[in-house]
Amino acid sequence: MKDIVMVFFDGPEIVASRSNHSAYVFFSNNTLTNDAMKRFLAMRLVALVFSFTFIVCSGFFTYASAQSNVKVTGQVTDNAGLPVIGAGVVEDGTTSGVVTDASGNYAISVKTGAKLVFTCLGYETKTVVVGEQSIINVVLNDDTTMLDEVVMIGYGTAKKSTLTGALSQVSSESFKAQKVTRVDQALQGRASGVQVSNTVGAPGGDVRIRVRGANSVLGDNSPLFVIDGFVGADFNSINPNDIKSMEVLKDASSTAIYGSRGANGVILITTKSGDKQGKTHVTYDGSVTASKIIKNYDLLSAAEYATLYNEHNKAFGTGEVFTPTQIAELEKTGGYDYLGAVLRTAVSHQHQISIDGGNDNTQYRVSGNYLNQQGIVKESGYERFNVRANLNSNITDKFKVRFNINASRSTGKNNGGYSGASTVINQAIAWNPAIGPYEADGVTLRMNDTNGSLKANPLALIYDQESISEKTFLTMLGGANYEIIPGLTADFQAATDMVLSTDKNWSGNIASKGSPSANVFNSQARTIQTTSQLSYNRTFNKHELSAVAAVETQSYKFNSQNSQALGLLFPDLKYDNLSQSSTQKVSSDYSMWTLLSYIGRVNYSYDGRYLISASIRRDGSSKFTKDNRFSTFPAFAAAWNIGKEHFMENVDVVSKLKLRASWGLSGSQAISPYATKSAFVNVTYPFVPGTSNSGLSAGNPANADLKWETTSQADFGLDFGLFDDRLTLEADYYTKETRDLLLNKSVPNYQGGGSVVSNIGSIRNSGVDLSITGRIIENKDFSLETTVNVSFLKNKVLDLGEQETVYVASNLTGINDGMYDFIYRVGQPLGTIYGLNYLGPWKQSEAAEAAKYGMVPGDARYEDLNGDHVIDASDYKIIGYGMPKTTMGWNTNFSYKNLSVNMFWQGTFGNDKLNYNRCINMMASRDVTGARFSEIKERWTPENQDAFLPAWSETSKWYPVSSLWLEKGSYVRLKNLSLAYNFNVKKVGNFTVSLNATNLFTITKYKGIDPEASNVGGGTSDIMQGLDYGSYPNARSFTLGLNIKF
Repeated sequence: MKDIVMVFFDGPEIVASRSNHSAYVFFSNNTLTNDAMKRFLAMRLVALVFSFTFIVCSGFFTYASAQSNVKVTGQVTDNAGLPVIGAGVVEDGTTSGVVTDASGNYAISVKTGAKLVFTCLGYETKTVVVGEQSIINVVLNDDTTMLDEVVMIGYGTAKKSTLTGALSQVSSESFKAQKVTRVDQALQGRASGVQVSNTVGAPGGDVRIRVRGANSVLGDNSPLFVIDGFVGADFNSINPNDIKSMEVLKDASSTAIYGSRGANGVILITTKSGDKQGKTHVTYDGSVTASKIIKNYDLLSAAEYATLYNEHNKAFGTGEVFTPTQIAELEKTGGYDYLGAVLRTAVSHQHQISIDGGNDNTQYRVSGNYLNQQGIVKESGYERFNVRANLNSNITDKFKVRFNINASRSTGKNNGGYSGASTVINQAIAWNPAIGPYEADGVTLRMNDTNGSLKANPLALIYDQESISEKTFLTMLGGANYEIIPGLTADFQAATDMVLSTDKNWSGNIASKGSPSANVFNSQARTIQTTSQLSYNRTFNKHELSAVAAVETQSYKFNSQNSQALGLLFPDLKYDNLSQSSTQKVSSDYSMWTLLSYIGRVNYSYDGRYLISASIRRDGSSKFTKDNRFSTFPAFAAAWNIGKEHFMENVDVVSKLKLRASWGLSGSQAISPYATKSAFVNVTYPFVPGTSNSGLSAGNPANADLKWETTSQADFGLDFGLFDDRLTLEADYYTKETRDLLLNKSVPNYQGGGSVVSNIGSIRNSGVDLSITGRIIENKDFSLETTVNVSFLKNKVLDLGEQETVYVASNLTGINDGMYDFIYRVGQPLGTIYGLNYLGPWKQSEAAEAAKYGMVPGDARYEDLNGDHVIDASDYKIIGYGMPKTTMGWNTNFSYKNLSVNMFWQGTFGNDKLNYNRCINMMASRDVTGARFSEIKERWTPENQDAFLPAWSETSKWYPVSSLWLEKGSYVRLKNLSLAYNFNVKKVGNFTVSLNATNLFTITKYKGIDPEASNVGGGTSDIMQGLDYGSYPNARSFTLGLNIKF
């Protein structure tokens, strides 16, 4: 680029000036709204980063305009006659070059007699002498060495043919047809053994990612993310459009090198960098999306609601509330549609500009992204700014440097922690549709529901309540690599990651029912990492040897301040005037930890046939006491590449056949930094009657013997390919066992009471991962490729110390009210659902038996396990399992000339869900006094004695924690369907126009809105997955996209 453009915004009036190398635009009016100011600051930041990068890069690049005598045009194709898109065509000895368009065509002016060099990743380089030719068509041959794909592994790279571990790669090509906005959307269904659940459908909402099951009860089961070598990165900070590839490390031989943090799997993310073709590329990518709720509940009309409200009261011996005249009026007016009032068609948009380029010595890439998403629930949304700059440079033939900077700013509004009775959707269903949301004046929001919900007005939960989450991420990474002798390199990398967070919550007078409150929570987190590494890679005849030795340090500091105000005197001022309140509370927190690691790995290959790998990592963590501070995590793997044996040379149909086996240890430090110490707690002492004095008291007892959770994993794998890998299979069987499980152990009262975290349990995950890919059609005009991933998982608790069962209550107010609904028990998986077994309504022929329980025909009948004719907690049993046993993803790409179609299916099987939404809205008791679901019309009545739902009666018990509300949570979903068309505009660039549909339809027996939504998010325990109560559902979306590469 020859010119640098600087733009300054101060208002609507424009003054512009331009010199040879820069342009300045001024807006003279100084008034800006807050939103405009945010956008202005973001755009200025992007402009500054762009400008800075160009200034730096200008020191490395000199663009020459060569005098030419011949204009050469032509097409570059592969062996199958398909156009090669993005191939570099460069005049030899110069930096003058072009890139082929979407049809493989190119045009370039060169000197007579010059040589043209044609290059593209995955193909052999070809050089052609121009001579007097004006049309040169070139066929590039597959580069067999490049086709042996290089993948990222921990602290290095490896050829896929020599891998001994279980690894799945997700390239940007596999999801480029979809306009994904988050990393989890790019991962879902594309890697076997990886379960991704969008548990909260709100924009920027929580997500649960699991690799080969759940290993820990108290700890976070999320995998470790490593972005460009930075360990423990937050994937929410990265823009998916900046991703080059993702490698999912699954078995212990792959993850053990990450030691104490590798037990849950590791996901390596590599970001894009510039190319070496000597040309600068400018790419714009934008889209606009319209989203609606996946499906609506089948609700009673207002007249039906009133009628059934009276029927319910009659069944319980109370008077009717609604008169026939009122019901007739509701028939005419239809009542108030609360659900329709809180939902909307959400419109979202995102825009990205990236600039990349480079030559053999230096490559650069700068990108800026803006995302603005509306939620389908009014007043919910998410906004994100991203800026990234990557620079790689070869200072000399032996000395290389690299720099990465990533900055992200996000704001989420009413998009987190969406579950429970007081959510907008739950109350929009629960509130009495026979009355409107406003008082008689038509302006003031109604505080109480006269005949419906005991909770807040759903419109007040939108307009009189607010939750804002602001996060700023800044990650800076720099590294240097020096080749000491051929094959031996030294590498040093230093990185820092800073996260600044502000969470603001406010509840006004109506939403809080007269108790307005607000709080502001500020936190700062800083991580510093250094990695010093020696790598050795040499080939001796048929022997290949690679070795890595490294020392890594990481330190983390966190501090926070929380200010809370109760009884706001001026609620409309929200969290901006906390002192004007009846009660204020202030608290703060500080924590830190450090980690020191010694790392080593050796890979050996003989003739590409016999492969051995061994690694070891020794971690020392400040979280543990001196005796348990260090732990060692070894791993071993071997593979036999049968396909390269001499006896396979004439078996042309088999192009790949490899057997793999591995074993290793990885760990988890799933405790807080001070878990080994006894912390003080705040208490008040009444030293003088009628007064209270603040003080400190000893908290839970300390456990200085705490040590790492350790996971042992064995893996046996098969890589198989037919017909030049037109059909490939990757299959793995694994078993992994986590010992020294961290659990809360009860402490006798004579020792202080309470509980203490101890290493007392173990858990096992075992299963099979399958990935099948077929390149069905490959010719000049047509291509069809499909990939199916299927994973089978069995999770089992092996040991709980002195306990056989641990009982867990979700504690949802108005539902179970402290009753247990989940357990973890020896011999059973995590997420086991525990409750009463519903047997259907008592039948007329069973009247005598029903009478023994004080019930009559039509009442709810439950299994009486102990035969005492009393239904209580002693009759609880295992009724379901919340953890899916099978997950699948099916991705298909079809192209015809410049038209391409992508279809992506995703699903889970073998899991159950407790649908508390159905429960609370048909019981007509507790927090919701009127039934709202149309299904209630199918309850038992003397005229409908074959019903599944019991009758309303004074003796019938509709227990929430029972199989009455248990449903199959399995589903198959058309996650994405996209259509794209590529074309070239001469002298402008390559264009791609796309249309995407997300969550187009779902096949499921689940009666809720969304079987994927859950009350358990990504960072919480897996015990209570399979619970749906007010979860924010995912949306059905349609996206129009445009990509332009100049």
